Amino acid sequence: MEYVKNFKKSDEGGVLAVASTTCSLKVLLEFLTSQTVKIPVRALDVGTITPVEIRKAYKMSEEDVKQRQTTILAFEVDVTPEASQLAERLEVKVICGCVLETLLQQFKEETKMDDDDDEEEAIFPCVLRILPDLVFNKEDPVVLGVLVVRGFLKVGTPICSLASGCPEIGRVVWIGKDQRTVEDARLGEMVIIKIEQGRSLGSHHLDIKDDILVSRISRRSINALKASYRDALSMSDWKLVRDLKSLFNII
Repeated sequence: MEYVKNFKKSDEGGVLAVASTTCSLKVLLEFLTSQTVKIPVRALDVGTITPVEIRKAYKMSEEDVKQRQTTILAFEVDVTPEASQLAERLEVKVICGCVLETLLQQFKEETKMDDDDDEEEAIFPCVLRILPDLVFNKEDPVVLGVLVVRGFLKVGTPICSLASGCPEIGRVVWIGKDQRTVEDARLGEMVIIKIEQGRSLGSHHLDIKDDILVSRISRRSINALKASYRDALSMSDWKLVRDLKSLFNII
């Protein structure tokens, strides 16, 4: 139909709208773009949701490092088991329904849950170089001096050791600079940090010889950064996110 064919899609993020037929897609688009709803739509599709649509939605979020994860709004369509499994693995949200108002309510609930979780789940990218003369304790809790060589460090960041094969050492629970407690450390700063190991990590003796520490990011934390901290990270910070993503084989 002409309406669907000529529909102007959003260039700055939005959902993937999927419906069973072209007619149903027109109804869905008119609903999503109405003055009372106003949900941006970035892409369209018709028919059953398969792994192809999941990868399409995932690619949409990957094309722009500042876009939050993509949600598929599916109206009157089925989702194959393979698509459901892939969506879970890639953390693509799929919201299905046969009633438009129900779809909207589910979308609002999911968005609110995401907003509540984003700040807690966000892990900022950083690369730290251990200062050998400022190592006070190599076991739990690890206490040592570091230099921030890329990105920036915040309290709560999970830390891995590159020289030891990237095992997670623990989380940074304290940062000190100039005999005072601070919440973060920026590029070029030298600080003292305390790293506590969780019970699930077990005991880990830190090898400090020429050791580099990095933040242990995840797909979920990347999505949280895109959603809530898009303007807080510079282009070099996003470059580091991509480098760490490759290091940890994050899809």
